[in-house]
Order: sequence, then C-alpha cells, then structure tokens
Amino acid sequence: MFACISIPSCFSHQKFSCRKIDGINSNAELVYNGNAPREAYATILHSAHVYVCGAIAAAQSIRMSGSTRDLVILVDETISGYHRSGLEAAGWKVRTIKRIRNPKAEKDAYNEWNYSKFRLWQLTDYDKIIFIDADLLILRNIDFLFGMPEITATGNDATLFNSGVMVVEPSNCTFQLLMDHINEIESYNGGDQGYLNEIFTWWHRIPRHMNFLKHFWVGDEEEKKQMKTMLFGAEPPILYVLHYLGLKPWLCFRDYDCNWNADIFHEFASDVAHAKWWKVHDAMPNLLQQFCLLKSKQKAQLEWDRSQAEIANYTDGHWRIKVKDRRLKKCIDNLCDWKSMLRHWGESNWTDDESFTPTPPTVTMSSLSAL
Repeated sequence: MFACISIPSCFSHQKFSCRKIDGINSNAELVYNGNAPREAYATILHSAHVYVCGAIAAAQSIRMSGSTRDLVILVDETISGYHRSGLEAAGWKVRTIKRIRNPKAEKDAYNEWNYSKFRLWQLTDYDKIIFIDADLLILRNIDFLFGMPEITATGNDATLFNSGVMVVEPSNCTFQLLMDHINEIESYNGGDQGYLNEIFTWWHRIPRHMNFLKHFWVGDEEEKKQMKTMLFGAEPPILYVLHYLGLKPWLCFRDYDCNWNADIFHEFASDVAHAKWWKVHDAMPNLLQQFCLLKSKQKAQLEWDRSQAEIANYTDGHWRIKVKDRRLKKCIDNLCDWKSMLRHWGESNWTDDESFTPTPPTVTMSSLSAL
C-alpha cells in the first residue's frame, strides 16, 4: 500500500511525496532487485505525430544499447493508426491516454497539453519507469538507473532537475497529488518540468552525461565547444544519453544540421551530433524509416530556410552544401512538386493550405519480420 506525507517547505503551499510501504512494517525500505518485468522505459506523444520518427529512433537506440526492458509509449487520440503501427513495430507497447490540459496555458500554445506527462504515474503495473523524451538517443545502456529512487535526473542548475530523463515510481497516490494542485502551483517555465520541480523538491542528481544536451551555451569558450563536439561523436560512446535540442534531425535534410539555417538556432547546431542520429536511423529496418519521410511542404520550408541563410551569407557556409537527401525524391502527399511552392513562399497573400496526405496501410509485425 501507499502512504502520503506532506513535507513543509519555504513555499506558501505544501510539497508532497509518496513513499512505498511493503507489508505490515511501515519502516521497510524498498530494495531494488532488478525485477525486469516490473521495469520499463516510457515516453509520451500527444497532439501531433511529428515526434513519431524520434520515438522510433529512440526505441532503436535502446535496443542497440543492449536493454531488453519493456518500452511503453503513451499516446492520445490524435496519433493515427498508421503511426501507432510504426511505434508498435519499433517495439513500443502503445497505450492510449486522455490528455491533461495545463490550466495556465494559452489555447493552442506549445505547453497546452504537456501536463499529460503526469499519466506516467498511472503505469502501476511497473515499479520503476525511466521516462525519456522522444528527441534523444540512448548511446550506452542506462538500465542501472532502475536501481535509483524517484526522482532521479540530471540537474539544469544547482536546484532544478531536467525532466527529459527521469526515474519515476508509478503510484495512483502521486498521480492524484499532481492533479489536485494543478490550479494552484505555478510552473517556473510554464510546463511540466517546472511543475514537477515544485512538487519533487527532494531529488537524486546524476551526472549530465546521462542526459547531455545538444547545446552550445552563449559564452562557451572554443575549448568547451570542442569538448562537447568530441563527446557528441565519440566511438565507443562516452555519453549515455544525447538529447537533441533545437530543430530535430529527422526534420532536417540528412546532409547537415538545419539549425545552421537561422542564427537564432546556431547554438543548437552540430553536424557531428546530427550524423550520430542518422547513424541510428540507418540501422532501423527500411519499413520503419518511412515514418521519417518529409512532406512536400517540409522540403520547401527547408529549402527556403537554406536560401535565407545564403542571403544572410552565414560564414559557416552550410548553405553551400549540395543536398542529396534521398527523401527529396520520395513523395508522401498529393502535392509532390515542392519546388513550385518556393515561387510564392513567404508572400503575404500565399495560401498556406495543408496538402492532403493519403493514409498508408498500417505496418504489421509480420511484414517487419519478412524483411
């Protein structure tokens, strides 16, 4: 059973935690025995399918690291049957959830539904969950994190943790506590990470190599940048987890990191990290790679951004690279002439109608095993 306790703090509201109690002895400690059937990796997709490719690559990276733990993905009704079939074929156990709205978010804002992450605590058929964002790669086995307590995470600074990789102990008690206070607790960043930091003020810090951000901070010395680049590309890997901030690799041409196309994204640009992601992509079965194809509109946007980089004459020179991405020749919607879109791209009277994308047949495990 579970007992909930309130922990006094310097904030005006109470902080809460739930501790597991085994048997009759309420002082018993939960001992980690490596119970694989009761441990799983988990991620969540809601409101759009743009991260489906990322989740498939993340699953591929977990298996390449040698882990055999369950993979659980929470999705809402906006994720189509076709995309669910790809997730299942990649190894994810798909569970449908009802989204949780952030009551303090604006309508249609990026953070409107990110409190859906609280559903992780309802996965009570598992004792431990390692949550991972869908935009990262596991480069080295991190199963040992299952032996660590809730919340185990890397630090963003001296007091706050990053919720992109974290150990969770599912509990309906904790889920209810999270839900009970969503109207009163203010998140420092407007999202789930800020909210969870308000609740879990006691957390277990792990080294940043276990959730290493693809980011060059303003003020980083050249030596620091070179060190990060070395870590991104090291073989065998030094990092355990590489977390892709900025524009995502599968939404760029594979030829170079499209974060180079706009100066506001240069802090996230790394061709070495970009190539690392594509190496995992190329290890995926061809049938799963189709979930990373680009729509015609996406191709046009990338080419437009590249032309703007040329006009700006960015000194990194990535706009000079001849794009050979094979996805350019594969059309997945009815309007395949993406180059014709560029003639009117950016005009104020341009009609930004979404082209119809036919729904492909679902992917079955039998078709995958036939490869």
